[in-house]
Amino acid sequence: MLLAERQIRDYKSALDGLTRGALGERLVPRSVILNYRLLDPTPLKGDAKRLAFRMNSQMDLYYFSAVVLKRNKLSKDPDLRRNLHYQMCMLVMKDGLKEGIEIPRDHLKTTIYSECLPMWWALPFGARDEDYFTNIGYPDLYIEWLRRAHNQDVRILLVSETIKNATKLGGRIANHYENNDTFRELFFDILPTEKETWTADSLHQRRTSAGRGHGEGTFDFIGVGAALQSRHYNKCVQDDLVGREARKSQIVMNDTIDYHQVLVGATDSDPDDPGRDFDELVVGNRWSTDDLNSHVRKEEPYFTWTTHSALGGCCSLHPFGEPIYPEGFTKEKLLRWKRRLGTYHFSCQFQNYPIDPDRSKINMADFRYFHFEKTYGATALPKEPALPFGKITEISKPDGYRIVIRHHVAEGDVEKDVFPRYLERCIIIDPNHNGQHSAGDPGKGGRCRHALIVPGIQRDPFRIYILDQWAKAVRLDEFVKVLFQKALKWRIDKIHVETVAAQKFLKYILEKFIAENRREYPELGKIQIMDLKTPQTVGAKEERIDNFIPNIERHEVWYDVNNCDEIKEESEAWGQKKYLMDLLDVQGYIPQVMGSIKKDREPEVREYLEKQRKANMRRLSSVA
Repeated sequence: MLLAERQIRDYKSALDGLTRGALGERLVPRSVILNYRLLDPTPLKGDAKRLAFRMNSQMDLYYFSAVVLKRNKLSKDPDLRRNLHYQMCMLVMKDGLKEGIEIPRDHLKTTIYSECLPMWWALPFGARDEDYFTNIGYPDLYIEWLRRAHNQDVRILLVSETIKNATKLGGRIANHYENNDTFRELFFDILPTEKETWTADSLHQRRTSAGRGHGEGTFDFIGVGAALQSRHYNKCVQDDLVGREARKSQIVMNDTIDYHQVLVGATDSDPDDPGRDFDELVVGNRWSTDDLNSHVRKEEPYFTWTTHSALGGCCSLHPFGEPIYPEGFTKEKLLRWKRRLGTYHFSCQFQNYPIDPDRSKINMADFRYFHFEKTYGATALPKEPALPFGKITEISKPDGYRIVIRHHVAEGDVEKDVFPRYLERCIIIDPNHNGQHSAGDPGKGGRCRHALIVPGIQRDPFRIYILDQWAKAVRLDEFVKVLFQKALKWRIDKIHVETVAAQKFLKYILEKFIAENRREYPELGKIQIMDLKTPQTVGAKEERIDNFIPNIERHEVWYDVNNCDEIKEESEAWGQKKYLMDLLDVQGYIPQVMGSIKKDREPEVREYLEKQRKANMRRLSSVA
């Protein structure tokens, strides 16, 4: 009797540790949920080893997915902060789920959220399981979480765009119950017998006596539009409800949104916690700016949204321009698919941020392009500069040719070739403001990348050539190395940099670098570090970028067709993705530095003309 009283007292004390959720429900804090430690089954044998595997599976969805369900395509990155699928699993290991999850195509979102997670929810957690965790020291509040996370009698509704797609999910789940030896050995107590219903659209695992009276399956599978009468579920996963038909027809899209709304009628309530809602996941990609996800964001603000982009820049864990699932996609492959899909489809399906062409501030048809090409027979060749820090591609080579800018014909206009050496050149840089990556929310977070642009200015006719561009989230010392490589490559004598706040320190670093290396590389001694005037008013960056757009519209700006993918992506998104503006921001400084370049080059021009005059006088004297 005393033992029973102590157990009741301990359980009541554990419940006192619950917190209140956004809907008023009582929840186990995440600090408790994630405070677990996996058991090492290696030195164990027999029943002890099987028990360790079982307990690990109950604690950790990623472990259950990778080890027990043998999903071998999941990321194996040991850095769990950068392991996409580990983070996807941690996301739903929480009490009280109202989650909107946007994961790029082919990044295994269905595997985790419509196959592994429902099976994890359906794992048993009975009195013996509670005793095991109690005996190794886990507190009652953590055990309460495991009791909430796992339910042998759970009823889960899985919805997809069509019944055909939904039953495919059922086939994947059924295969584990029927053929996965590891799963069958560890969780033999829920394997169905001949008494349980086991069909393509409804799977009933073995339940306790209390749960056998329910008509709903452990996993029921339906398509959008299926009847919902007399159905009552604890959890609902909506996986890719929107498809091609809904994208093409607003009527179909509205029907899909309407079906999402009425799904609430097919759920069960908790009589012990009236504020607690059913667990619900809306999982998929973006299809348009007025799709299901847009509706949920606007009309159901209690949903928590997680969005990932295949090429990063979506959160603090994924740097811009780096694949978030490198085991499945290289950067080159993603860029190749982007060219095939086009910007709009790629922005929806792989970046989960639909770019609406009608809302873009920059008309991509106004872009003008060139490429660098060899031209032979030059009477004089420029000296090849000595480059520190490793070899890089040159703009000129001492083997009988020069490099010329060859313009691409646009709207019938043909431009004369231009030699880069005759352009007024400089470098404009803007470093990462705070060393952190952007949180991915428009208008929030600091600059995620260091960025630089090498503009070349031609005065008559007026042209701005973007000779080089670079933006990347790297350490400061790597950025400095790249910067001076570019400076020597393009024979730059002026580097323009923001010198406000923390950037003042960067100017000191650059000047110190020049002083320390100018003896070995004399070309560095010619480089001056120039201050940029940087207004700190609200909206100054946006105004600077917008003010440069007329230059693009007048077809004065020309981009290297082989090195402009990133600035094109920023331009396509400008006006919709305010945080994606690293190169656009630097480009916006070009009008400010143009006057400086012209003024600074006047002494050089006068000196050149004076040398030419003296040379002509000498020639005339010799003739005389």
